[in-house]
Amino acid sequence: MPIFNPDDESERTPQTAGALIDAVTRADGVIVSCPEYAHGVPGGLKNALDWLVSRDAAVAKPAMLVHASPRSLYARAALTEIMRTMSFALFEGGLEIALLGKQPPEIDAILGEEANRRAMRDALQAFADFIRRR
Repeated sequence: MPIFNPDDESERTPQTAGALIDAVTRADGVIVSCPEYAHGVPGGLKNALDWLVSRDAAVAKPAMLVHASPRSLYARAALTEIMRTMSFALFEGGLEIALLGKQPPEIDAILGEEANRRAMRDALQAFADFIRRR
C-alpha cells in the first residue's frame, strides 16, 4: 500500500488504497490484530488506517481488536485511541490468546484447545451481536 498522502485522495487514490476503502465500507464490521513494535502500532497498519481517515468508511463501523500477546499493551492503547479518533464503533470485548514466541505446530495446538476454541467462538458471537445491535 502506498504511503498515505492527502494530495493523492479522490480521483488520484491508488488502487490498493481504494480497494481497502471499498472493503471496509462494505464490511459489517472489522477485526484488527497487530503486533507491537517499539511500544506502538506498526507503520503499515497505521498507514492503512490513514487512508480511511477522510472517508466515511470508518464512521460508526463496528470494530474488534484481537491480540496474540499479553505484552501488546502500548499498541493496544494506541490502536484504540487511533480507531476511536477515526470514529470506529469499538467493541469493548475483544480476544487475546497468548501465541507470542510459538511456532506453527504449537500455535495449531493452542488454537485447537477446547477452551481457546470456545473463547474464539464466544468473542466472534459477541462481536456479531454487537454489530446487529448497531
